[in-house]
Amino acid sequence: MTEEASGSSKISNPESVARLVAKMCDGNMQILLRHRDSGNVTIRGAFQKLGKFRQTSAILFHKISEAGLGKIEVGMPIKIEVLGMSSQLTFHTLVVEKTGAGVICAMPRSLLSTERRTNARFRATTDLTAFMSFSFWKAHQQDAAVQPFFASYGGIAHWISVADISAGGVCLLTRFPAFQNATEGLSEAFDCTMHLPMAAPLKISGVIRWRRKIKNRVEMAGGAERFQLEYRVGLEFVDLGEEEQTKIRQYMRQLTVAEAI
Repeated sequence: MTEEASGSSKISNPESVARLVAKMCDGNMQILLRHRDSGNVTIRGAFQKLGKFRQTSAILFHKISEAGLGKIEVGMPIKIEVLGMSSQLTFHTLVVEKTGAGVICAMPRSLLSTERRTNARFRATTDLTAFMSFSFWKAHQQDAAVQPFFASYGGIAHWISVADISAGGVCLLTRFPAFQNATEGLSEAFDCTMHLPMAAPLKISGVIRWRRKIKNRVEMAGGAERFQLEYRVGLEFVDLGEEEQTKIRQYMRQLTVAEAI
């Protein structure tokens, strides 16, 4: 093993590489597959088994969607990221054959293990949107700084979108200033609720760490342009319980593969 910059280590001993790959196959570990050079499309898959292809060691990956297989060609150089590891484990390889439900790739010459950032951030996606609601703020229709809503919206009128999330907190996003205005002067921890997709609400505590007002320029047809304001608020989690930490980590894992096919 050799040490690389930025907390990375390269595993190049053939026996060590083969042993680690065999363990990944035994565990059917999930992967993200990308073209080594462009990386525009991310494809999900999983290790299936380690074997031989034309007398050389090779890895069979399966659980690849039909759409994903359509993006893969024999001879394509690819980058594999292994999911579920404490560190980020990646390697480069070559597609040597396609099967009915997967691909066969050459045994990599080396594996690169990179320490994950302590608070790596994950961007929330449209189909995996999360929200938060707060004990200190409720939307009121007579407030001109609140987003328009109908009474039939019920409690969701008070929810604020999560733009991104880490193990330590979230960045909240809204297009109207009422919520950010309500956080001014808040310095103590407060109760709040996190609403994750297809999950029961999480009761947690948080504290406001920063606020931003951002003016975005949007180009229109015919060369016209308009400006759109967004208000971002940084919230740090306080004294998360083990159950809450587990559910937040599960959500972040979902976001890791959210845009893969």
